[in-house]
Amino acid sequence: MKKITGKVVSLVLALALVVSSFSVSFAQASTKTMSGVITDTNEDAIYLVNGGAVTTANLTDFLLSRGSNFKFETVDHHTVTDEKINAISHISGDKLVSLSVNSSTDVATLKLKSSSASGKEVISVLYEGSYTDEDGNDYTVKARRDLTVYVYDKDQIVYGEYDPNYATKDSGTGFDDFETFAQTANSTKTLGIYRVVPAATSALATYLPADLTTATSGITDKNAYSFSITGTDVHVSVVNATSTFTQFPVATIGKSFEIDKYTKDASTGNVTVTVKKLVASGSTYKASTDSDDKYTLKTKIEKKCDVATVLPGSTTFSISKTDGKSVLTGDATSASAVVTDCEVVFPAGTTSVSVNENTNVKKISGTVGTLTIGDANVGSIDIDNGTVNVTDGKVGNITTDGAPVAAGDDSVLVSGGKVGNIDVTDVDNDTDSNVTVNAGTVGTIDADGTVTVAATDADTPVVTGKITAPTISLFSDEAKVTVAGVKASADGTITFLGNDTNVSAIDFDYRETTLNLGDEDNAFTGKIPAPTNAENGKIDTTNEDTNATVSGTVKIDTISLDSDTNLAFDGAVTAETIEGDGAMKIAAGKLYVSSSASGVTLKLSDKTLVPGTVVFKADADAVDVDSFDTYGFTLTKSAGSAVDTFKIDALSFAGIAINKDASSIAKGYSETFTASAYPGGTSLPSGCTIQWTLDGGSSDVFTLTSSGNTATVKVNSIDSTFASENKTTLTATLYDEDGYELDDYAPAKCEITAIEVPEAVSDTNADMSISKGASYQMKVTSATVPVVTAGTGGVVSIALVSKNGNDYFYKFTANGSVGAATGIYLNGKKIFVATVKAPAFTSDTTMNLTVKGAYQFQITSAEAPTVCVGSAAFKLNLVSKNGNNYFYKITSDSAKGTQAGIYVNGTRIFVATVG
Repeated sequence: MKKITGKVVSLVLALALVVSSFSVSFAQASTKTMSGVITDTNEDAIYLVNGGAVTTANLTDFLLSRGSNFKFETVDHHTVTDEKINAISHISGDKLVSLSVNSSTDVATLKLKSSSASGKEVISVLYEGSYTDEDGNDYTVKARRDLTVYVYDKDQIVYGEYDPNYATKDSGTGFDDFETFAQTANSTKTLGIYRVVPAATSALATYLPADLTTATSGITDKNAYSFSITGTDVHVSVVNATSTFTQFPVATIGKSFEIDKYTKDASTGNVTVTVKKLVASGSTYKASTDSDDKYTLKTKIEKKCDVATVLPGSTTFSISKTDGKSVLTGDATSASAVVTDCEVVFPAGTTSVSVNENTNVKKISGTVGTLTIGDANVGSIDIDNGTVNVTDGKVGNITTDGAPVAAGDDSVLVSGGKVGNIDVTDVDNDTDSNVTVNAGTVGTIDADGTVTVAATDADTPVVTGKITAPTISLFSDEAKVTVAGVKASADGTITFLGNDTNVSAIDFDYRETTLNLGDEDNAFTGKIPAPTNAENGKIDTTNEDTNATVSGTVKIDTISLDSDTNLAFDGAVTAETIEGDGAMKIAAGKLYVSSSASGVTLKLSDKTLVPGTVVFKADADAVDVDSFDTYGFTLTKSAGSAVDTFKIDALSFAGIAINKDASSIAKGYSETFTASAYPGGTSLPSGCTIQWTLDGGSSDVFTLTSSGNTATVKVNSIDSTFASENKTTLTATLYDEDGYELDDYAPAKCEITAIEVPEAVSDTNADMSISKGASYQMKVTSATVPVVTAGTGGVVSIALVSKNGNDYFYKFTANGSVGAATGIYLNGKKIFVATVKAPAFTSDTTMNLTVKGAYQFQITSAEAPTVCVGSAAFKLNLVSKNGNNYFYKITSDSAKGTQAGIYVNGTRIFVATVG
């Protein structure tokens, strides 16, 4: 969305003419440096083996060249070229490797520091590449990514999840950690046992089968390893082997072993697998007792149910409470299985699963068709495909590959209950990885498709953690929506609807993302935080009732305001393009336009305007005085070589304004509002009157009384059923002397929300300085006990000294060093900054003087002052102290005519000259 202005094009053409006309040599522009990110990589760990003929490995090939997953980008998602590895740095663990980089080939080589040391090291890899922007500026891009280095001893035994392709496994890669067995009548868990050796031409790890035997002595095969299993369950066997555990050929042994298939309810237990190297014992071999030659894996047998074996032929399943147990049943068999606290694995072909009231399941995995969770307790859900529908109860994290039953359906639908984090991956790129939340509480949501939060249940508000997706829609339809934050993961849209949609943070992540405030059918009203990383993004308002405020500094590509929409900004705004037929409100001097503006009505939030006030600035020749439709003022332009400045030329009456744009009023309280001519300093047309109305909300909640240009709104009650009834719009409309509305002037509006208790209000909201040792008292008015804290400890102490009704009085005492500062927070919101300043004092001597021998002066201060001499011309001593009076003596200690400044708390009070 970057634009090239006419000025830039002209400059490029001019330079082209110069180059074509003259034989000249241009100095190459200096290359700048920027940060980048490694958004994906083939590996986050590398496995090496010592004791081989080669002690090095090609790290460039391992991290950059193998496969196609490696991706190096700038922070705003431009592709980086000429990628290379520049350096590594030790982070933690053993110091096992070093790095060398060939300056001519840029090949980075990892080298083992020792031919015998093994262990684990975490290193940071510094990547470097190149990027050229649209203006031809060259950048060196750098990024860091941690890499875990594992170093094995040659012929060491390695445990891991069994991989049938271990013989062709990429050198330097490892196996998934082996965590638990699975035990039921039907479920297996396979463990791989391998012997690790270095690759033929590098120190990268490769794997061979381990020749295992259960014998501990009298073994004739010196290449074998003694193998044993102990624990609370003995149903363990080696795959493709008999149960006698005599010695076996290498070709059929050591691949893996698994739990036997046996019939009983799932239970838990522990298993210890021990593999020992062999040592010579006469003409045979025996198991080594040396701890260095002993490899032990301690793991658990978990409770797990393979549904395909327990209930064969069934496609529809139910988990219900029977005799206090969670019992699984199917539609094609009378058999059942107790699955209380089990992981339940459903097979391909499953059409539906229901988990009913009061059941308790540890985990659900496999293929579920449509999984419906009622008022149950499910520890977690991790499925290959299917649709998850949570209607009630408590569910832990939900992970799915994003393949619902029917195309276009949701992968996850939450309409009640409490759910952990949701992670939906679109494995087949069909954009079906959608999540919808209509009620309840959910953790973070990460989806490759669309995330929709629409509070459709008036009794149940929606609360979620951070949402990350290409397309996000939030709608406080019938209840309040509260979201910790939204982040774009690709170019797309973020949409806010309703009048009670609350978001703590908005991150565009440098994407070409559009933030839609309202749509054709629904408006958005409320306050949102300024989008961050939004240089390539757009804010778009739709629906004539949309009235929103953006809080904070905004830097964005485009602001587009549809007819009759209103968007206010309480901070500075920098935009390339501002367009549309709506209204934009901002403080004078807080707007910068770099490319163009057209149609938008520009309003100023300042209470007082005067001719000559700077309204906004723009790139030279980008904007004209008539590009905006101004509200209550006209513009004059001061052209500059690079920046044009637009100031108020003249003022004229534009309409009326209410003293507030929004307000919250607690039950039992009222607030009075005032309407006046806008801009300030102008007057209402002769004979005109102001009429007040409330639009929306319940008449049981709000009452309005008015007189002339003032109106009082009182909140009598709170509607606990419908949140929308607790919001109303106060409107002031201008009428002529005959009682007709003046359509030429738009009504003024204030959004009002009824709340249960008053918000905490402080009588101090401006930054201040407190003398060291001195105190300051602040009053907070609140219906509940407020929380007042300091952001930085040791600067000021805070104490609640008294309470009178809803008024709380807090005492701040400055006890930090002079110059120290801290934010003061009220209920978690910073209201001002307190800075410690030097204590106040008075001195009986303020005139310069000549001292022959000694001189005594007095400093009066509530705290001990800091007194010093600016040079060695005099010695200083504290003679005595009486109350707040401190007596100091200076004694000459240098040649006649030498001078020194005398300082108290850093301020010079007089100059003394040696007489």
